[in-house]
Amino acid sequence: MIHGLKPIYMLTIDEYKTLLRTLIDEALNAREHKSPSHETENKEAEHFTIKQLTDFLSCSKQSIHNYKKAGLPFYRIGRKILFEKKKVLDFMKTIKTKRVIIRENDFFNTS
Repeated sequence: MIHGLKPIYMLTIDEYKTLLRTLIDEALNAREHKSPSHETENKEAEHFTIKQLTDFLSCSKQSIHNYKKAGLPFYRIGRKILFEKKKVLDFMKTIKTKRVIIRENDFFNTS
């Protein structure tokens, strides 16, 4: 026994109810304090700024702007542009990068 604490089987009904309420309140308060910060971390991790997106996709800022023109979904909050990770990944799966190779003969042949 620790410093005058009674074993649970020796508590009166009122003491037991008080103990239970206290424990539930502590658990709920602890959960509330953890939840908002955890949710904001997840939300921040799901969105990219242009700089973060260039690092994520290993491309230039100009490429990001070209993707925006091609239909990459983005959100504007004031002057800040944000991209949702899931939508970026879906867009990148659908985009087809086609490079046109011009043969030298076609390029220099003007006749």
